[in-house]
Formats: sequence, C-alpha cells, structure tokens
Amino acid sequence: MTANEKPPATHGAVKTTRLVRGISWFFEKWSHFVANHAVALIVICVVLTLIGTFKVATTPNDNDITGYTPYGARARDEFDVMTDFFAHNGNGIAMFVLILPTRHQSVLHPDVLREALRLENILSSNFTMLSAEGKHENYQEFCTNFCQINEPFVQFARSYLTELDNSRNGTDLSDRISLNYPITSIYSRKMSIQPNFFGIQMENDTSRSITNIRSSKLIALQLRSERKEGWSGQAIKDFEMSITNYFEKQFTSTEIRVLTLSTSYVEAEVVRAGMSLLPFLVVGFVIMAIVSSVTTFFSALYMQQVSIHKFSLAIAACICPFMACGTALGALFFCGVRFGSILCVTPFLVLAIGVDDAYLMIHSWQRVTAERRKHPVENDSPGSRLSEVLVDTGPAILISALTNIFADVAGCFTSSPEISLLGYGNMACIFCDFLYQITFYSAIMTITGYFEMKEEGQKRHIKKIACGADDDDSSCTSSSVESFDAVVKRRVASFLEFYISLLTNALFQLFVIFIWVIFLIISIYGITIMNINLSPRKLFMEDSSLREMDDLRVQYVVPHYYLANVFVRKPGDLTDGKRLERLNQFVEEMEHLNGSWGALGTNYFIRDFVEFQKAMSEEEESENEEKGISVAKKGGIDINNLSMFLEWPEYLFWKGFVQYHTESNQTVLDRFFMTFAIHGDNLQSWPARGDALREWRKVVDKYSNEFGLSVFSDDGIYVDLIENMPTDAWQSAVATLACMALICFIFMYDVPTVIVATSIIASIMTGILGILSLTGTDLDPIVMSALIISIGFSVDIPAHISYHYHTSSSENGIRERLHQTLSSVGFPALQASFSTSLCVLALKFTTIYMSNAFVKTMITCMILCVFHALVLLPSLFAIFNRICSLFHVAKTSSIESK
Repeated sequence: MTANEKPPATHGAVKTTRLVRGISWFFEKWSHFVANHAVALIVICVVLTLIGTFKVATTPNDNDITGYTPYGARARDEFDVMTDFFAHNGNGIAMFVLILPTRHQSVLHPDVLREALRLENILSSNFTMLSAEGKHENYQEFCTNFCQINEPFVQFARSYLTELDNSRNGTDLSDRISLNYPITSIYSRKMSIQPNFFGIQMENDTSRSITNIRSSKLIALQLRSERKEGWSGQAIKDFEMSITNYFEKQFTSTEIRVLTLSTSYVEAEVVRAGMSLLPFLVVGFVIMAIVSSVTTFFSALYMQQVSIHKFSLAIAACICPFMACGTALGALFFCGVRFGSILCVTPFLVLAIGVDDAYLMIHSWQRVTAERRKHPVENDSPGSRLSEVLVDTGPAILISALTNIFADVAGCFTSSPEISLLGYGNMACIFCDFLYQITFYSAIMTITGYFEMKEEGQKRHIKKIACGADDDDSSCTSSSVESFDAVVKRRVASFLEFYISLLTNALFQLFVIFIWVIFLIISIYGITIMNINLSPRKLFMEDSSLREMDDLRVQYVVPHYYLANVFVRKPGDLTDGKRLERLNQFVEEMEHLNGSWGALGTNYFIRDFVEFQKAMSEEEESENEEKGISVAKKGGIDINNLSMFLEWPEYLFWKGFVQYHTESNQTVLDRFFMTFAIHGDNLQSWPARGDALREWRKVVDKYSNEFGLSVFSDDGIYVDLIENMPTDAWQSAVATLACMALICFIFMYDVPTVIVATSIIASIMTGILGILSLTGTDLDPIVMSALIISIGFSVDIPAHISYHYHTSSSENGIRERLHQTLSSVGFPALQASFSTSLCVLALKFTTIYMSNAFVKTMITCMILCVFHALVLLPSLFAIFNRICSLFHVAKTSSIESK
C-alpha cells in the first residue's frame, strides 16, 4: 500500500447520502484538529464543567406545586384566581396544622383539648415575622383579615371544658350554649366547627350530653395571612418552616402529636426527596465504571489490545456524561432556568446514551487498530485512526443525539412545566454530551492512542531483535497465545455465524414475528387497563410526615368536609334585588348538589349581612335607617354598611372573605369568595373527587359570565392532571416516533429502513407501558418522566443498528450486512444495556417512589431494547430482504448516483 492510498474501509463499499458524506468529511477534518489540540480541548472542557457544576451546586431547588398540571388545564387558571385573591401582592402565609391524641381515643378528652388550646396559643404568639419597621411581630400582631380563623375551635374548646367542669360539679348546663356539630352557638353567636374537627362519631342521645359529638379523631387549625409590605418570599418560607421544625423537633407533649402542612414544607420535602438521589449517582457511577472497565478489558483481550490505557477510556466513558450534565445544567441555570428536583434524574439518561456512544467509539477504535496492524499505512497517527473512528461512528452518534433532542421538543410545549423542565434539561445535556463526545472523549482517545501506538512500536522492535523477524511479526507470536486467540475468535465467529443463520432462517423469523405479535397484544391490553392515579405522597420520602398527613386527610378530612372555594370577581350592584336573587340562586344550586352539607356547610357572608342590615333598620331611626329600608324594598343590600358590618365582633370572621374599597364616600365591593362543603366516604377515591369538581364547575359555568365566578379545589390540579395524562402520553409517543422517523429519513433517505426502525421504537414504548401496567404501576407524572427518560434510551440502540445496517455493504447479501452490523454494534449495545441496568439498580436501595418507578421503567426498557434491537430488528431487515428478493424488488435507497 502506497502512502497516497487510504486504509481499507472497515465495512467495504457503503451507501450514504450527501448529508452523511458531508458529516463524515467534517468528522475527518475535525479528528485531526482534536489530535493536534487534545490537551487544550480537555482543559477547556474541564474548566467549563467546573464552572457549570459550581453553578448547579449553588443554585437552590425551586419546585412548583402545580408543576405537573398540564399547560392549558382549567385548574391552572383556577389556581391563579385563588392566588390572586389571597396573595395579590405575593404569596402570604398559609399553614395547616393537625392535632392527634397520643393516649386517648378522642380529641374531646379534656387533657387533649387543654393541650390543643396551649398549642393554638403557641402558634399565635411564639413565631414572629420582621415587619417593614424592623419590629418582630407574632401572628396576632401582624394578621389582618384571618385573625379569627381558629376562633370557633377556641370558643368551643373553652366552653366545652367549662361545661364539663359544671357537669362534674352538678351545675346545670347553660341554656345559651349549644356545642353541637356542625354549628356551635355560644351566647347567640353561631360558628361552624366543621373545619376544626374530623373523624367524628355522633351521639344518638344528646339530651344529657354537652355536645352531639361522641368522639373525634383529630383537630385541624390554620394560620393564614396576606403578604405584608417588607416581607420577602424567603422570610415567609423561614416563618412557615420554623413552625414545622419546632413541632417536628422541639415540641413535647404527652397528650398530642402535631403534623404541619404548608407550601414551604411541601417544597422542602420534594427537594429533600430529589437531592437524596444524588448519592446514588455516585454509587451508580462506581458500578458503571467497574462494569465498563471489565467489559472493555475483555473486549481488548479479544482484540489482542490489552493496555492500561483501555481503563482510561472505560472510566472516561462514564465521566464524560456527568461532565456534560454539569456544564449543560449550569448553563441553563445561568440563563435563568429554575432547578427543579426532577432534573436529578437527567444524568441517568445522559449516562446511558453517553456510555453507549463511547462504547461504539472504543469498539471502532479497536477494529481500526486491528486493521492497521494487519495492513500498516504510512504516516499512521492517532489523528488518522480517530478520523476513521469518527467517520464510522460519528453520524450514528449524531442521529442518536438528534432523535433524543427532538423527541423532547414536543414535551416542552404540550405537557406540564415539570415535564417541560425535564425536556429542557435532557436536550441541553444530550447536546452537551455529544459535543464532549467529539471533543473531550475524542481527545482522551487520541492521547491513549498515542501511548498505545508507542507501545506497539516498542513491541515490534523488541520482537524483531529477539527473533530477527521481518516486518511481519506474526512468526514471533507464541503458539500458545495463537492457539488461545484462535479458539476464542473461532468460537465468537462461530456463535455470530450461528446467530445470523437463525436470523435469516424463515422458521425462526416466523417464530420471532409470532412472539412479537403476542407481545404487542399483551402490551396493548395492559395499556387499556392501566390506572391513572396520583397521590402527593409519592413525591415525598418514606419518613416524611407529609405522607402521614396525606393519609389522614384522605381518611378523615375529605370524607367529612370536602371544600369548594368559589370566587366572585364581578359582584356588581347588589342593591339590585334581581341581581342578588340570581346570586342566591347560584348558592342554592351549589347547596343542593350530591353530598352537600347544604346551608350548614356554606360560608356566604351575604346571609349574615342581610341579618345585620335588618337589625340596623330596626334599631336606627336616622337617615341611614331610611336608606336601609329603601334598599330592603329593592330587595338588595346596602354595601355602604359593609365596613361597619366587618367591625362587629361576631362578624370579624368575614374580613378574609371580602375585598372592597371606598370611592367618593361610597363603598364598592370588589370581590369576595364563598365556600361550599360536601361529604361522603366515596370522596376518598380520586374519581369521586373528580366528579365533584366537575359538578361544581358545571354550576359555576352557568353563572360565570354574570358574576365572574371561578371554583377552586385543592385537588383540582391533580384531577385535571389525571384527565390529561393519556393525552400527554400519546402526544409524547407520537412526537418521539415522528422525530425518530424524520431524523432517520434525513440521514438515511431509505423509507423501508425508517419504517422498520420506527416500528421498533413504537413497539418498545408500547411494551414499556403495557408491562408497567400489568405489573401494577399506575400512570402518573413521575412514571411519565421515567418514560421520557427510557424512550430516549430506546431510541438510541435501534438508531445505531439501523444506521449501521443501512450503511453496510450489500455486495455479499443479507448475511454479510447483518454480520457487519452486529459485529460493529452488538457488543457495545449489550455493554451499554448491562452497565446502565446495574447503574440504575443503585436507586433501588432508596425508599422514594420516584426512584423505584424510574428503576422499574428503565430496567424494562433495557430488556426490551436488547430484544428489539438485537433480535427483532435484524429479523425484520432479513424478512424485508427476503420479500424484496421474492418479488425481485430492487432497493432504490442508495443515492450514490444522485
């Protein structure tokens, strides 16, 4: 071979598109640039990684509690209306506290009630916020509209303890006190205790009882306050977390146990769950590094290229994806993208794809090295070897990266904020990994190649001196080594030939198709019976008190008092009797829905205001009285008396429900909200809560245009999520398939190959969902995230197989094409699947639902990928080739002549 001759191609004559030839030309030039600037590229990549990783480490986690609700879902608009009402100048304080007895069966035990009163006092006075004037104020000092939110419980508990003492002392019970559920009356003041007592059993005979409640499982208290000037978001979080930390770590009582719930605590627990995965990334990396080193060693042993430098390549193959994640995520955070906990799973996808690409490059490098040893070329160098490697594997790596990147595009715009965030993270990290693969990893490969070539030259020189051999040093090889290599290679070659014979056998092909059809039928059946469910507890660690809080809420709170908040944004002129009558008609319709508590479970300030107005009209004889009478005659209410109404002690409760302003000495009602409660044991299930929300919405929609109504339920964001989940799933699947088909068609320009490859991806996605369903996994946002991750990997190996098959030489028929394809991609695919499976298994040691769902989904994906890519895909190619041969169809995919 002369100096001007190119080394023999690895696969003989191949067919490629102009695009692929252009990419190959780029990689050929680029490889020499990398070889000449290897150290500089490594330094640049390391510096960028350190900067990005520092940004990742210093960026606080920021999780959105509505983040899994899809874009455009009605619940998002309803949540915005609610937030605007309570936090029009920013989110305020919202704390929910559950009190459980520890020694007694009921919270009505006097010792429990006394402790609960003590706790309420602690909540109101022991925790402070810094005001704009620099003064530390407790809740009673800084609260404005919701100061009386726990007053019904306080009055009930104090009166109950007093009446209990009177009963024990033989004193008659007060006729002016009625401590009944749901409405308690104390000296003519009526209060609802529904929001405070849950898990209630009622007395059958109340004639001699202090209350009609026989027992109650728990007490609920709240702290709520609008955001005040000078409060920062972090200050509010610190205030809420100080309460949680106190009751979690410092509060002691022999009578009660306390659980807290707040947005700050939920976010903190979601962050804690996500960050707990990071140590297992280290464990996974160690496992993958070991597996990568061992499998690379055996591969090098088989190719007679064992060297200490192979371990450098194997370990760098695992380091490169992590570097890419640090750089890409850091760049996103520099651009203002928030750090959601869901991004903690992104490195696993990039690791799976990155090591697969690295294994392909290592395998190609060893083939090129073996070829160069048999057929030495002049001016051989690491750069020229890297050139062959990148020309051979670069387009396949690029196809894999592009299909993964574009598959995430649809999810970024059609799903939910959290899924979109995961899509952004995936795209950025995969793109960065591709760049690092052709820079950092290629540079590492050229440096190790330099030392390998140096060792090759030294060995040849020593052998020449030792045995006086010619340039062909085969005579210097010991017979024992030759025998060992010959046996191993013969057995590997024999197995590959046997396997290809199977793949091209008609009976085996029919058997594979039969198994595939059965597999698809079972998988599709699994999808049709897949449950769609979401519980907030899935987002938290096993030891989180929020899991218990959610269980207690579903068991005791929801069945007895499931609340709808209706916001009236356009109350209009309520002096108009007809308009007020329409509003009252809406309230009555809501109170007559299935399971409704009726007027007993409704908080509607107009009713108390009407009673107040009547009292004013009867007692006053001034001009205001005449005005009140005139309004009454119209059938409406006089809003000008609203401020006076809200200052009366028995009506202070309504301050938080109403927002108004004064204009030209006239009171203008801006907006207000009301609550409606329903009950029923069936509400413990998500479908029943979804039905309730739909009934509320149906009534609200009838009056929405008139009064600007909007209904908010705490579970609304999850209900809409459940309804949109199937749509999100099929949209993501279709987007992935479309991107896979488009990229493959652009690169290969071969319709049959694209159809077969796309069918394989569709089959893998169908199988993943079906198997998950049949093994008891519900479809939820976490599983959706895991599916997006696994789909990325499912695209990877079939894309490599399809590309190498398409570019393989067809001169020797289907057997030779399959031989070239499987010898190039088969071992790296098995290597990547095995190492990635062991890596993600490290997450199985956690107690987090997210990690376990991820492990289950990824392992299922790995198994299906191996079967589809190494068994089904080659069989389909062989079947298609057989059909073309039978009908004498000449393939026209090659555009060499174009």
